[in-house]
Amino acid sequence: MKKPFILLLVFLASAQLSFAQALPDSIQTYVVQTLDIMKQNSLKKHTTDWEKLYAKTLEDAKTATTIRATYPVIQKALKRLGDGHSGLYGAEVIEILSKYSYEEATSQKLPMPSGRMVEGKYAMITIPGFAAFLNEEQLAFTDSLQSIIKALDALKPKGWIIDLRNNQGGNFEPTMAGLLPILGNGNWIGYTDSDGKPSYETYKNGTITGLTDSLEHTIAKPYTVKKRNLPVAVLVSKATSSSGEFTAISFVGRKNTKLIGTNTLGLTTSNQPFILSDGAWLNLTTTKATDRNGKVYGRSVAPDIALPLTDDEDSNNTLYLETAIKFLKNPKK
Repeated sequence: MKKPFILLLVFLASAQLSFAQALPDSIQTYVVQTLDIMKQNSLKKHTTDWEKLYAKTLEDAKTATTIRATYPVIQKALKRLGDGHSGLYGAEVIEILSKYSYEEATSQKLPMPSGRMVEGKYAMITIPGFAAFLNEEQLAFTDSLQSIIKALDALKPKGWIIDLRNNQGGNFEPTMAGLLPILGNGNWIGYTDSDGKPSYETYKNGTITGLTDSLEHTIAKPYTVKKRNLPVAVLVSKATSSSGEFTAISFVGRKNTKLIGTNTLGLTTSNQPFILSDGAWLNLTTTKATDRNGKVYGRSVAPDIALPLTDDEDSNNTLYLETAIKFLKNPKK
């Protein structure tokens, strides 16, 4: 079963990698095996001139003397593939992420969601993007999100505001697991492969099934909101990207729910990691986001209520909140 583990590691793009493993006799095999994975699984597998891509990539690899030296060659091949979302993460990077916490690996605090009441009536949750490798950190994000929902729900809100404006992607399923109290049980997000075949993740009683990533997305005591059908305003922007867009799409088709803002960035494709022989990860784009109604994406998500934003951030923030509150007051209008 092909399911993506969406992992945008932007902060690793400029990482300085010094490890080099000298395996000159296996370089061609390594490159060919990587290209084979791309050919068999890529979202672009039916539209790519594979003979040409193999030839150009192997030509580029002629000067490589180590496996490590093929990484730029493979990145170039991914760029030629043209899905705009795939990436290669070296064995050294994966080893670091497997051993150290987010803060130890990046010298930054792990982003966490936050919540507050607006006008004393509406519960607003801001969800940042985050890319955490360790299971306990992913679960901490999920637990934090459910705790925020529980605390805000106790204040008897008349509606929810889900702020994804600055969510630039990362891990997806921890966010979805955290939002289960509001989304409820069902198949709210799907993935359509290069053959046009869709498949869905199933959310039921605090558990997400249909995954192949490393995390057991089961919440021991999932919270249930007191009123399941409260209206929801989902705030999006041109910065909303990748798993942030998937989160927005999971609300598409929900009763009394609107996306508010601007078109999102347009990375509504999902990636699946393939572990290469040296431990590197080929994070390959394999599917397109699909909403509960069967609509297949692949490009930006358009809002239900478009806003005429300006360069004034304060003015924009006011417009977002005013529009969200106006909708929540009259969700059926």
